[in-house]
Amino acid sequence: KVKDVQQKPGKKTPSAPFTTSTLQQEASRKLGFNVSKTMSVAQRLYESGRITYMSTDSVNFSDFAINAAADEIKSQYGEQFCNSRRYATKNKSAQEAHEAIRPTDFSVHSIGSFSPEDKLYQLIWKRAISSQMSDAQIERTRVTIGDANLSENFVAVGEVIKFEGFLKVYLEGNDDDQEQEDVGVLPNMESGDSLLVDSIKAHQRFTRPPARFTEAALVKKLEELGIGRPSTYAPTIKTIQDRGYVERKSIEGNEREVIILS
Repeated sequence: KVKDVQQKPGKKTPSAPFTTSTLQQEASRKLGFNVSKTMSVAQRLYESGRITYMSTDSVNFSDFAINAAADEIKSQYGEQFCNSRRYATKNKSAQEAHEAIRPTDFSVHSIGSFSPEDKLYQLIWKRAISSQMSDAQIERTRVTIGDANLSENFVAVGEVIKFEGFLKVYLEGNDDDQEQEDVGVLPNMESGDSLLVDSIKAHQRFTRPPARFTEAALVKKLEELGIGRPSTYAPTIKTIQDRGYVERKSIEGNEREVIILS
């Protein structure tokens, strides 16, 4: 039976526009680009006038960019999706000499090909436009399920999106996506409802050691430690690879027997 149902309203807030560091990390996660490729593609986009300068640690937009983004959001998605905002840089050593990385023309959603330039441009456009959109409104639901013959309760957790907001355009990737348990949509349930057991499975889990560095994770660490500038992340990573200080490869894990009770 359903013992308890708890529903709490919540919200998700869009991420700040791209800096050099966050662009390199997200291009690695979502496009599979290494740091050098990301910067060379971004350089070509900049030289062709598609994006603003790509070596920056600023998350700020100019007044012109904020207004242009607002006009595009209202035109494409409606007034309720627009929420113009400014972001504060968390990095204390940031010099903020340039704007955040953004399209020069927000009305251009794509540059019309399946090239690396187009893929990176669309990623930059989505991140920039979503940063100026409304929060997503969600409802977090937690259902406790139990039985008189069972000493333990089962808990189901899910989310329902009430208003898409910025999620209509973009959701930031995460290095720990594989570690996060799926949060699905639950059916309507009330306390006291009877449920039929379809199946119950228990999986044995082990604590994992810290993962090895990816290029994206290393860029993130360099920024956290205040090592280098936006323009030096890519050359630094290339240098440590060229000199053989690190190996860039996929490492197969070891199989481990796990217990599954059903």
